[in-house]
Amino acid sequence: MQRTDRRSGFSLVELMVALAVMAIVTTQLLLAFSQQHTSSLEHERAIEIQEEARLVANVILKDLRSGGLMVPKYTAVASRDGGVAGSDALCISDASVLDDASIAAATSKFPGAMVSNAFVGPISSVLVTSASLDIDADGDNDFAVGSGLIIGNKTEAHCAVVTAIAVGGVTTTISFAPASVATFNGAAGDPVVPALIYSVAGTNLSRNSVVLSNHIEDLQAEFGVDADRDGTVEIATAPPEFPINSLDGWEYELLRTVRVHVTARDARPVPGFAGQFAAVANRVAGVADNFKRRRITGDAILRNLR
Repeated sequence: MQRTDRRSGFSLVELMVALAVMAIVTTQLLLAFSQQHTSSLEHERAIEIQEEARLVANVILKDLRSGGLMVPKYTAVASRDGGVAGSDALCISDASVLDDASIAAATSKFPGAMVSNAFVGPISSVLVTSASLDIDADGDNDFAVGSGLIIGNKTEAHCAVVTAIAVGGVTTTISFAPASVATFNGAAGDPVVPALIYSVAGTNLSRNSVVLSNHIEDLQAEFGVDADRDGTVEIATAPPEFPINSLDGWEYELLRTVRVHVTARDARPVPGFAGQFAAVANRVAGVADNFKRRRITGDAILRNLR
């Protein structure tokens, strides 16, 4: 009898076709997982920079609500306008240097450190009476290198960071950067107060020379004023309510509100993403790039300007 030996299985061609199909399916799955992972990372980074911008804005707004505490109202806040292509610098009088007991015992606001001699800008240092460095009379020098300061009068103020303090017998020289503008002039007795200074260099936002964030690209400050002294910010005078990018030339007693815009930028570009710095305040839009950004805007009502 003749036997037929039949064996089940795949032919070489069938096996190669199966392997090719499996490779295609596996490749597609890997691509899908990779795209999903990349999308998830981008989404997480977007949330992170948004939260970072929100946290920074909240810190600035918290400081603003304490601005002007126990110091002359025209030294509550000051700014340096960065113009159409740069970030602003914002100075806020530093309430943390004031002693609680001194505040409780005070019968009037502290006058600040006193300018000794009249000056004509631009200047990069100011002479004050040494005894007035302790503005709340608690025994401590209230100014420090690396911190901010505000030099003010009723219509102008200069916002800068302290670079050196040379204490003398009767007078002390406080050096700062940047220098004041040429039109800023001062008189003997004008106040100088310690301040918190917020500034941006690249994508680093600093508070008193300490970096708070590595992802903040821009800070803009706008001011609302009560031009007719009726208790409200005029929309007609100041459309859309917060238009003033610098308080210089305004009577500081008209100041009522401060609006800050904080723009955070992702650390890495996203290929194919049509990003762009959007115009805000008096800063114009930037060039198209591949960066994702988030912007947080907040308003603070200044409570200590009475």
